[in-house]
Amino acid sequence: MRTLLVKTFGIDEEMPCEGRETVLTGSEAVHALDYAERLPRLMRDGANQTAPELQVKGTLGEGGMGLVELAEQLSVGREVAVKKVREAARSEQATLTLLREGWTTGYLEHPNIVPVYTLGRDEQGDAIIVMKRISGTSWLEVIEDPSRVPEGFDGSDPLELHVEILSQVCNAVHFAHSRGIIHRDLKPENVMLGGFGEVYVLDWGIAVSLTEDHGGRFAQARDVKTPAGTPVYMAPEMVEADGEELGVHTDVFLLGAILYDVLAGRPPFAASTVMQAMLRAHRCEPPPLPEGAPAALVAICERAMSREPGERYESAGALREALQDYRHRRQSRRLALEGEERSRELAALLHGEERGEEVDEGVIYRTFGECRFAFEQALKIHADTSEAQVGLEAALVTMAHRELSQGALKSAAVLIAEIKAPPPELSRRYDELAAEVQARQEEYEELQQLRHDADVEVGRRGRALFLLVMGSAWVLVSVVISAWRALGIRDLTPEQALWAMVALTLVLVAVLYRSRRRFFTNDLNRRLLLSVVAACLSVILLRACIVLWGIAHEIGLSAELVVYTMGTAVMGITMDRRIFLATAIFGAAAVVTAFWLPLTTYVYTASHLLTVAGLIWVWRDGSVGEAPDQSSGGSQ
Repeated sequence: MRTLLVKTFGIDEEMPCEGRETVLTGSEAVHALDYAERLPRLMRDGANQTAPELQVKGTLGEGGMGLVELAEQLSVGREVAVKKVREAARSEQATLTLLREGWTTGYLEHPNIVPVYTLGRDEQGDAIIVMKRISGTSWLEVIEDPSRVPEGFDGSDPLELHVEILSQVCNAVHFAHSRGIIHRDLKPENVMLGGFGEVYVLDWGIAVSLTEDHGGRFAQARDVKTPAGTPVYMAPEMVEADGEELGVHTDVFLLGAILYDVLAGRPPFAASTVMQAMLRAHRCEPPPLPEGAPAALVAICERAMSREPGERYESAGALREALQDYRHRRQSRRLALEGEERSRELAALLHGEERGEEVDEGVIYRTFGECRFAFEQALKIHADTSEAQVGLEAALVTMAHRELSQGALKSAAVLIAEIKAPPPELSRRYDELAAEVQARQEEYEELQQLRHDADVEVGRRGRALFLLVMGSAWVLVSVVISAWRALGIRDLTPEQALWAMVALTLVLVAVLYRSRRRFFTNDLNRRLLLSVVAACLSVILLRACIVLWGIAHEIGLSAELVVYTMGTAVMGITMDRRIFLATAIFGAAAVVTAFWLPLTTYVYTASHLLTVAGLIWVWRDGSVGEAPDQSSGGSQ
């Protein structure tokens, strides 16, 4: 495992730049040792018998200037990383650099920047930084060997992984910029990947401040007079070592250089010596990126690494947005390709269906759903993905044609409504099917109306109620008259019988008119009840003839029974066969009166009573009896 530190070299020293070494120079620190001596001791020494805060357990890594040890923080029982200056590199300058790294990192409290717990001294009294112990792998190791991706990361798509890591690095750098700090030594080796998906930016040792708001603890960018950083990644202004030219754009260049490393597999200014690397960095002439590199990432890299600072991204946040936009576009295209694959499967299924093959309709709808979902998700991730928009429209058109061929007008309408510009052929087919469906609907409604009008069950309770009221009144009158005659009280004259019928008919007409909405519920009920009125009018006419011709009252009643028999027979044939019950009763009564004329009044009354009771019975709820079939004008 590589050390968390990076070796420090002067730029006048020859060094292999393929090794990504750091060049660091800086101003003299006058009070560094005095400040370090005032820090609390965190490790046991011979004169101090108090319990130590830290107990060293081993070495994690070593660089040109620094050493990182593994220690246990005894007070809380956790492992920490302890960074100090190597014994061979001790100096005021090295101590100040270490302190400034601790101050800077502690000041930049951010999820993507390794936390600093405290500053202190070791058992020899040298300054140390106590920080979070990170268990993981450096990004450089993952770039060189993709199999070393920590478990917390998805390594199935290496390029996607590296872009995501760089986005998080941009996030940390953008935060540092918001606090007035630039890193100046951004590179894959200074990024650590944790086992649970963490990304940490390390080594803020040569970071400088762009402001004066930090109490003099941080080095100021304007004071930079010598080059510092890693030559194979340096921005041109870093080589020129003019602190006034350093700024946010410098770190943006370094982030672009990291992207170059990811795409090319090597740093942009790799050379055999420090001076060669710095010369290439000053000229800002990296070798062309491989032809297979994604064009969008190449454009992002070239803009971030522009020689002129004003042509670069205005901030690390803007660079991160460009990377995120690339990721979204890439994910969107991937989904669009998945949608196209499902679209081809759908076309094959529909083609087989058209040829008469047995195709599971559920499979068709499931495939269309998967196709549609893929395209819609692609557009949701990035609305400008033209492949997804075109593919979605084509899938909707294809499925709409299929629904029209199946006669599914509503389903087709829903699909067509989602198409921005439906093809003319599709619109024509839809209009034709809509007209056909409308015609069928009108025909169906007409048939339903006919069925309703001929349905003997409609208004059955109303008919029974009407018959109960009117029939009971008529039977009551007949019974009273029959009783009077049997008792010799009085007899009804033909004229009185005529007017009684006229009165009854008027009452009947009035009742039907006032309750027409209740009784005239369909055509059959209208015809049935109007037939009753017609029968009453016929009886009125018959009784008028009896009066004019002077026919005996009993003969007139017997003739009425014949009229009732014929009328109910016609009604039974044309409307409801259950009325044949009345036909049978009236027919029998007519025969009886033909042979026993003196019994006419009683038989007449009894026939009406039986008819009313019988019809009420058969028209009750759940009545027995048989309604006429459709061939006879009714329905079950």
